[in-house]
Amino acid sequence: MRIRSWALGLIVIVFIFGGIGVSSVLGYWQTESTKIPATYQTGELAGQYNPADIRGSYSFGEISKLFNIPLADLGTAFALDPAVNIAEFKAKDLETAYAGMSLNVEVGTDSLRVFVALYNGLPYTLADTTYLPEGAVAILKAKANLTGEQSAFLDTHSVAISGLVKPTTTTVPTETTAVNTIVGKTTFQQLLDWGVSQADIEAVINDKMPAASTTLRDYATQKGLEFAGLQTTLQAKVNAVKK
Repeated sequence: MRIRSWALGLIVIVFIFGGIGVSSVLGYWQTESTKIPATYQTGELAGQYNPADIRGSYSFGEISKLFNIPLADLGTAFALDPAVNIAEFKAKDLETAYAGMSLNVEVGTDSLRVFVALYNGLPYTLADTTYLPEGAVAILKAKANLTGEQSAFLDTHSVAISGLVKPTTTTVPTETTAVNTIVGKTTFQQLLDWGVSQADIEAVINDKMPAASTTLRDYATQKGLEFAGLQTTLQAKVNAVKK
């Protein structure tokens, strides 16, 4: 049987567009790149996006939409300069942004995952090597429904940021520009080395200074103190010495 040319053309058009329609319904046809994180598969959270699947290529704008977090909160949490286009800033850019600050701890994509998870009350395995900027901790304590364990984690895994971070080309700090930043593993001896007097230290902790090798995190734990508060007050003493 011979098929007329106009009929053959119609068959080809129906075949092409019909195939696209079926593919779209089944989710195989995409006209543009999309970033959709994995979802929880079981329990009450089934179907919700899992922050553990946030990748370095995700922009803050995408994260804001996917996890319903205001861009302003994301920018403040990670101390981004107001001039930065927060919506286009990518998770992987955090490591570059913080690289020149001599923080001695990891602030990167996993820090962002932790922030997103806790902000939305979603489960996430907290790693002892992951730290969050003080701004992120302050937002979480003000807005998130934290468990006691999560709150304790934040107390010992926050890092002070001096000024807002600018995601520019990383420069290696010299000895004269390096920042003496207090972290959990900072010892009392380091405070003394940075020029803080023993008298000032004892005034802050309202106690005799312990063994110089004691870390601030261990001291706070032993005394039942909030590490973040101790860190902030002592950091001010360190900064005052440098002026």
